[in-house]
Amino acid sequence: MAYNLESLIRILHQILRPDNNRWILDPNKRPQMESLLEKASSLKKILDKSSSASGPMTESLMTQIRDAALKAEDIIESHTVDQRLSKPGAQSCVISPPDLQEVIQELDSAMDKLQGILEHGSDGMRNSSFSDAVSSSPDPTSKNTVVGLDEDLIKLKDRLTSLENKLQKIVNWQSTLYQSLTGKRYLVVLDDMWSTKAWDDVKMFFPDNNNRSRIMLTTRVLDVANYVGSLSQYHQMHLLDKFESWNLLQQKVFGEDNCPPEFEKIGRSIASDCGGLPLAIHVIGGLLSEAKRRKDFWGHVANDISSAIAEKDETFYNILALSYNYLPYHLKPCFLYMGTFPEDHEILASKLIRIWVAEGFLKSNGDKSLEEIAEENLKVLVDRNLLMVRERKSNGKAKNYSIHDLLRDLCVKKAAQDKFLHVKNRQVHNVPEGSSYFPRRVSVHQSYRIRDVYGSTEFMSLVRSFLCIGLASRVILSPVFSALRLLRVLDVLHIEFHQFPTEILGLVNLRYLAFSCNSDLPSAISRLWNLQTLIVRSSLFYMYLPSEIWEMPELRHIKFKKTRINIDDAYRKKNVQRKLQTISSTIAEEFQSSCLPMYGVNYQCL
Repeated sequence: MAYNLESLIRILHQILRPDNNRWILDPNKRPQMESLLEKASSLKKILDKSSSASGPMTESLMTQIRDAALKAEDIIESHTVDQRLSKPGAQSCVISPPDLQEVIQELDSAMDKLQGILEHGSDGMRNSSFSDAVSSSPDPTSKNTVVGLDEDLIKLKDRLTSLENKLQKIVNWQSTLYQSLTGKRYLVVLDDMWSTKAWDDVKMFFPDNNNRSRIMLTTRVLDVANYVGSLSQYHQMHLLDKFESWNLLQQKVFGEDNCPPEFEKIGRSIASDCGGLPLAIHVIGGLLSEAKRRKDFWGHVANDISSAIAEKDETFYNILALSYNYLPYHLKPCFLYMGTFPEDHEILASKLIRIWVAEGFLKSNGDKSLEEIAEENLKVLVDRNLLMVRERKSNGKAKNYSIHDLLRDLCVKKAAQDKFLHVKNRQVHNVPEGSSYFPRRVSVHQSYRIRDVYGSTEFMSLVRSFLCIGLASRVILSPVFSALRLLRVLDVLHIEFHQFPTEILGLVNLRYLAFSCNSDLPSAISRLWNLQTLIVRSSLFYMYLPSEIWEMPELRHIKFKKTRINIDDAYRKKNVQRKLQTISSTIAEEFQSSCLPMYGVNYQCL
């Protein structure tokens, strides 16, 4: 996937950049790393321009690209983590990653296949094209080769003839449509349009007869609606309220008849749990109308709406999946990450933004910060009706979001298929079987279930994000930390530690750390030299912030919850790192008047 390539490209840029004084790359390895960067960048550019390509062959190719990119990441990050842990106090490390030629060959192979699909479609015909026939010939003078070439030329001619016939049919259809509508008053409905290009391709075939003809267009994408008509010409649909949902469900199940009193209470509950989505109500209504009217069956449906829909109609999820399939590649990981959160969970905008930055989902364009790009991505997901703004700040910006339960189910389903995410909640108790299943992210929705993964160190060995979202508990995380050596995101804010968990200091790949601790931070926290976001919750009245924290080169955001920061005066003598953007806490007066503003740091008093 293109988003896997973006993360790999970011890692390679970090290692290869001339001003990098933390990693000293073995000169003998530089050509191979540069070659890998060139292959990954070229492939991503093609994918960015061809997000509409689809079909079984394309899916297989996307899997090949994903696996190659992830393999390269694992090789490089495993090596850098080993080197860093072997010299914890060193200012820089020499790295000489293992051979990556196999990964480069995989990306080369993927490039060839992708170009073939884009040139000739996803039916694999490129292998019989003229160019392949010539390039694969070992001896141009061979008689056998000439025969093979003739056969390929015949196939190519047949294909071009077939394509010409198809194009002529399209032209004829377009001409027939235009002529049949000329001089007539018409109403045309174009359902579920996904792009402005699609509108540009078809609008010329509808004549303007000046007789109040109308074209009605439906779309899930706000940009398409804005492009096709002015603000006064489109109607933005909203989710149904509880009253409208119940009326629609009644009509689907009972038609003209009234709902029997004994079914009304549970029926209203079912309608409400569909979250105002008409398509979901339609599917559930069809299920209830076909089944015998028994309260126990209705109760079964009410207990798990999502499963009931899945059992009734796979088409429902296929329709929802279009919203994901038509997303640009760079937005897909941002959407899939929503599956890490439980149902009906309020999702902080700041948390999403900082995690996306830590994960490497975002590409800087030079003019905007990564945080600004993340905000734009969130807006696009809202405009595509994939996210809902739950609350806004006083400045109008979104404060937190939510996602419809059924869209969240789609996230979890797609994320599991792509080895993107594994969710452990009340429905999922065991680690999936199979040696090939290594998810990149694990989200635990009840903290006591962390124990379920204690014996699954191999399963956890490649995890980059570990989130525990649920009721607070005091569980022992040491067995988990030992397996999470490549971790980038660790969110265990709901787990309370009496002492600072020193095992965290071994997670040198961390970019995002959120935890609860009732002791001061050690100066050794500066070993986490990749850390971008630090969030600490504490019941201490004051928490000591060591001066070494100002030396952390990647640190962007510091947040302390329910406590004040006690800072050693030595911080005034340190150079505050240029990437530091915000500090949030119940801040002491002397801290507010400090020299931080001169470094562009925004402090926020909670």
